Amino acid sequence: MEKQIWIAITFIAFLLSFTIVGIYSATQKQNTTTDYLLASRNVNPWLTALSAMATGQSGYLFIGVIGFTYKVGFSSIWIPVAWAIGDYIAWWLVFKRLRLVSQQTNSDTVSSFLGQENLEQKNQGRLITIISALIIIAFLGTYASAQLVAASKGLNAIFGWNYQLGVIIGAVIVVAYCFSGGIRASIWTDSVQAVLMIGSLWVLFIISLIACGGFGELWVKLNAIDPTLTNWIPANLPWGFFPYFLGWVVAGLGAVGQPHILVRAMAIDSADNIALARNIKFVCGQMNSATAFGIGLTARVLLPDLITSGDPELA
Repeated sequence: MEKQIWIAITFIAFLLSFTIVGIYSATQKQNTTTDYLLASRNVNPWLTALSAMATGQSGYLFIGVIGFTYKVGFSSIWIPVAWAIGDYIAWWLVFKRLRLVSQQTNSDTVSSFLGQENLEQKNQGRLITIISALIIIAFLGTYASAQLVAASKGLNAIFGWNYQLGVIIGAVIVVAYCFSGGIRASIWTDSVQAVLMIGSLWVLFIISLIACGGFGELWVKLNAIDPTLTNWIPANLPWGFFPYFLGWVVAGLGAVGQPHILVRAMAIDSADNIALARNIKFVCGQMNSATAFGIGLTARVLLPDLITSGDPELA
């Protein structure tokens, strides 16, 4: 009972810290559309990188990567590795030019940016803007729902709360700070969350690895549970390993189709700082992926019943 109380206190403290940071960001806002949507294009590259990493990994990492690694073992490593390569290429090829052209055309959103190419044909440009906005609403609405489900799964695992309550709490907090501070609030709170993600993943990985007896014992115990867990190459790939790996590289390239990441590149203080932000994001993201991968492996040893009578995504 005492542990639960301390967990609750810690959880509430972090929620309050995120909310306070988001609301404080509202004190820095200017009453312009560009400031609300792009923080006046004046975001520090470190904040750009950390917020892009947090918003890109979030539920995918804590629920998806850990859960999938729990199920399949070492062969899951290729997904975050290939994904990171594709993401890096996307930042390298697209994001600097996006920052430059979006400012030149006074485009404050991805939809307005896509419609700008057709200014000489105003009706066509307007149609592109509207259609792209509807596509973004539809798909990012689904994406946001997945993140809220991921958060509610975490609350269910820790406190036993039902999923609906977790979704409602998460939605209320996000809406509160986004409406108060716009994209600046989102970037600032994401950056705080990124630091928490890095720290918590490392702490959890080290503790769980020690509980398993170290790397050598972890390998032995996984092999005893199921020898396929220590295979580096996924089994039963119909077209072989290379197309499988390439598919996940292409998935990483999908960053160019994720408006919540694109706007962070559009909001950075200078196009010349895109390379720095890209490198920071890559290094921090790979650290997170490595520790999440390790947590998934150790969880298979420490929480064996999840595979048969639970949800591996709760690992």
